Amino acid sequence: MNINIIFILFSLFISSQSNDEIFESATNDYINGDYNSAINLYLQIVDSGYESHSLYYNLGNAHYKLNNIAESNYYFEMAKKLSPNDSDIAINLSFAQNMRVDKIERLPISQLEAIRLNVINLFSVNSWKVLFLIFIWLLCISLFLYIYYGEPYKKKLFFNISIVLIIFSSLIYWISYEKEIESDKFYGIIYPKEIEVWSEPNKLSELKFLLHEGTKVQLLNQAQDWTNIRLENGTTGWLYTDFIKSIK
Repeated sequence: MNINIIFILFSLFISSQSNDEIFESATNDYINGDYNSAINLYLQIVDSGYESHSLYYNLGNAHYKLNNIAESNYYFEMAKKLSPNDSDIAINLSFAQNMRVDKIERLPISQLEAIRLNVINLFSVNSWKVLFLIFIWLLCISLFLYIYYGEPYKKKLFFNISIVLIIFSSLIYWISYEKEIESDKFYGIIYPKEIEVWSEPNKLSELKFLLHEGTKVQLLNQAQDWTNIRLENGTTGWLYTDFIKSIK
């Protein structure tokens, strides 16, 4: 048993070293303008099961240099999902989006909704949950001190602190819940140059519109080989699942 654990740890160490070397070689290829070679090397790291926002960011940049619209949008979106507040990723993603044929305007949102989205996007779901647990522990400590101390002014102090912590804990819990709802939404990138979107999951229904490579869509549900999608302007339709690469 101990030998197996040591072997696994050793394998992980060797794999990490190997990925670092591949990443460095890929970055050198990118700097030298050999973008195809860089992409192949970066994908070797992805295939090994490792992922990071830097890895996807570099893949997005390499594909952008080759004018690969779908791939650059996909990998920048993957990088953004792992590091939502990275300004470099956001800027380069906007460049990749400008390459897309489909210019889809988002549905307008209120100022209150914009503030809500900005707040919940400050951290990931797990980060909000950790912050919630920290505040719960602080609340427990504050309640303990309220019970422990007999002096009226200390009791009043820790009572007020506990009230504040309850309010903040409740607020953070609500934010983490809202963030989890947002995280449960699935998105994908259109890969073919041009595809047809239908009103129902069959080609006997009405052809609604065409979409082009690189367009981001929300994935609603599936029916056999078809996926129901929604665009940023609220328009929905059905297309073949194989035409979409999911942003996992």
